[in-house]
Amino acid sequence: VSIQRSIEEEHGIYCNFTGSISIGGPSSLEQDGDFFDIGSQQLVAVRLLVDYINRYQCGITSGDQNYKLQLLTYDDQSSTNWTTTIANQYLQTMDIWLGGYSSTLTSPLAEASVDANKLLLAPGAASTPVFRDRDSVFGTFPPTAKYLAKAIEGLANLDDGPKTLATLWEDLSFTRGVCAAAPDLAEQNGMKITSQQVLPGENNVEDLVPLAQKLAEEDPDVVISCVYDCAPWMKAMRNVSWSPKAQVFTVCVGLQSFLEKVGSDTDYVMGVTPWDASLNISDAVTGWSAEDFAKKFREETAREDVTYHPASAAAVISILAQTLENAEISTLDTNNNETFTDVWSDYIRNNSFRTMYGQISFDENGQSLAPSLLIQYDGSSTGTVRTVYPNETSSGPILYPMPSWDRRDCLKLSDCEISSGGINFCDEDGYCVCADTDFYEPVGKGTTAQCVPAEDFNYILEGLKVMSYIEVGLLLLFCGLALFWTLYHRKNTLVRVSQPIFLQILILGSAISSLSILAVGIEAGYREEDSATAIALADAGCMGFPWLWGLGFAITYSALFAKVWRVKRLYRAAHRARRKQVMVKDVMMIMMVVIFVEVVILLIFQFVSPLRWERYVLQDINGYTVSSVGRCNSDYGWTFMAALVTFNVSCLIYALVLCWQTKDLPSDFSERNHIFLSVMFKFQILILAIPVTIMVKSDPNTYFFTMVSAVFLQHCTVLAIIFLPKVIRIYKGEDTEVTIANTIHRTMTARRLNTESSFQNASHPSQSHRFTESHESIFASGSSHHPSRLESKKPSLDPSEKELSNSDSGHFPSILETEKLSIDLGEREQSNDVGGKTQAEEKSGDQSPQPVASFDDEKSSDGSCASFYSKDGDDVLPKEGEEKKQASPSGSNSPLMHEDPEQFGLTRQDKSFC
Repeated sequence: VSIQRSIEEEHGIYCNFTGSISIGGPSSLEQDGDFFDIGSQQLVAVRLLVDYINRYQCGITSGDQNYKLQLLTYDDQSSTNWTTTIANQYLQTMDIWLGGYSSTLTSPLAEASVDANKLLLAPGAASTPVFRDRDSVFGTFPPTAKYLAKAIEGLANLDDGPKTLATLWEDLSFTRGVCAAAPDLAEQNGMKITSQQVLPGENNVEDLVPLAQKLAEEDPDVVISCVYDCAPWMKAMRNVSWSPKAQVFTVCVGLQSFLEKVGSDTDYVMGVTPWDASLNISDAVTGWSAEDFAKKFREETAREDVTYHPASAAAVISILAQTLENAEISTLDTNNNETFTDVWSDYIRNNSFRTMYGQISFDENGQSLAPSLLIQYDGSSTGTVRTVYPNETSSGPILYPMPSWDRRDCLKLSDCEISSGGINFCDEDGYCVCADTDFYEPVGKGTTAQCVPAEDFNYILEGLKVMSYIEVGLLLLFCGLALFWTLYHRKNTLVRVSQPIFLQILILGSAISSLSILAVGIEAGYREEDSATAIALADAGCMGFPWLWGLGFAITYSALFAKVWRVKRLYRAAHRARRKQVMVKDVMMIMMVVIFVEVVILLIFQFVSPLRWERYVLQDINGYTVSSVGRCNSDYGWTFMAALVTFNVSCLIYALVLCWQTKDLPSDFSERNHIFLSVMFKFQILILAIPVTIMVKSDPNTYFFTMVSAVFLQHCTVLAIIFLPKVIRIYKGEDTEVTIANTIHRTMTARRLNTESSFQNASHPSQSHRFTESHESIFASGSSHHPSRLESKKPSLDPSEKELSNSDSGHFPSILETEKLSIDLGEREQSNDVGGKTQAEEKSGDQSPQPVASFDDEKSSDGSCASFYSKDGDDVLPKEGEEKKQASPSGSNSPLMHEDPEQFGLTRQDKSFC
């Protein structure tokens, strides 16, 4: 490429060139070449200076003659072989050689220039071996040994500065030489080298990642990378999420290509440079300042960054022009074989040159004595580079330590500072610190760091939990008081009638079931985030509820069921005129079956598909949860819960059937009303709670309230219905055997008289009025007539004074107060079975009706007994208050027995029961 420009017509200035001076050499012109980026920039800078000198100064003036500069450039393809070929074949006739970029490519050119006795100006080489012992070779880069001097010195002088340093380099002349000087420089500044690494293989990300991982383990404060392409190393560090407190490159800082490849990751990265556009100096040839040159270079290339590389190349042309015009060629001693190369070399070696690159002078090796500068990207993500050391030339402070990747990402790429509308900021670890911590919480890290509305975990309200604790406490207190009351009054007739063993079992079941309220209130966070203890406790709570509620329900239900079932069995036996003993162990077997079925369901549930705590996201913002809910869940949880509930509902329905079958028994004897109400309450609450809990399952507070209330009401009502009436009756003194017998007798008599009236109307219509009167007399007399009958010592009652009575659909007279038959059916065994016929049977034969209740042949302690009449198998008892009228068997004042009972077809039974 030959560049020859004329300016006569353009500027109206005529330059009479005596001749031309050819300059040039190899350069990387291929865009995919390793050194094309920097090499092409240097070529542009050379052209700018050559054009200016040719156009505005009519070339080089030597004496009274002008010589134009002729620039010749050959593509070296970034190859040392091609550089050698170009030097040997194309540059031999060239007056002055210009080196390309890199010490690697300059080295063979320097060797060839010495052989050809040519002046070589190298704007892109820093390796000292390229210049050593070569008097005609000069470079504007500082020596590799001093390249890092100002960088290490500046970092070491910081307060709380770095203490350790590691180096890695590409195995090339310049890069190897620069990093080789680091150990001595580090020692001089009180720093320690942790490792020195040469790049393995090619300079690519894949090969550098293991090296980055190794340095991450060492964690040095400073890493100096002597490479030409800096992007792979930056990406390798990013891949392992590690960066040192200071990253120093020897080449790339300020290059547009580096900024394009790495982007905002260039922030805070440091570099070493011999030049900066802020230098206060002007060029002796063009008059341009450093900033003027930078401006013209931007206009020529449209690049925002202007590094020291093109400035160095421009300085070479300025030095050349100053040398050609000022060197005394007239003193050339041709007799001693002195050449122009010798004259120019001596002049360059012995003088200092003012350029836009700085005041340049050379050492004994022909390398620049100008100090290097420490530059750094300012962190604005705009690619702005500032000189940070030495202090006298700096335009800003050293930014140390360099933020971590996450902090840099948080600062530059995240929404941290604009989220939530507050004054948020990124911490050192890359998390967003929210200004309003009451309503916002930090999420994400690095690029995803931001403040989002604080996650609503939808935990159960504290007020509801306190309420549940109070309810559990009340239930347990109720159970404790009921148990104490039962044990304290265990010998009381009313308590004995109520079967204390089953009362205690009912209390136990209620206490166990009440604890299930506590299990419902156990909560936790996410399984992946919360502690193992919290999750284990939540899992235990999930299965604790069905276990506690199910077992408590089964025990409570079985106690209620046993009470009514036992009474039904006894009266069924009495109806068949058989003595029947239903022992506690018989009923316990039924209870154990119910509990066994419940436990089997729960065990299968536990081992096949247990409930586990899970938290589900309800709402998120950009993938970050702002609302979630926790609940117990399993693959087949609803199936097992349905089985459990179905079994319990079936048991309740059967209990209701039993209550209906025993509805006509004396309530004091069978507690049918209380048991019926208890079972009905449990049934209604369960039936209502099931659909409600399903509908409100998504609302944890409503769900919790429903579950807790259902359990509390189930057992509170059962305890209240079973125990409070008994407490009240004992408090009123209605707990004696006499009082109980009176109540039972009134109940049974009222039922029988309804049947008697129907019977009398059908058999003897004329007596209907008398029966009606007797009904009124009986209910008007109240219970005050009954004790007088009980106090009678007469062995028997006159049949003529008996009140007609008829059994009510197979339901039978209650047993009067006697010590022989215990009122508590479960606490005393009957020792005698009905082994033969009764006295009535002996008198009237097999046609006489069978007794309708179990009895003893002995009289009670007060001697009171009763006879009864029988009509077609239906028995009739004496009426209350008629005992004192037995002395007048024929003309008694009985409101009913004015005539012989046998006239009504009744048969007197001699067998009496006591």
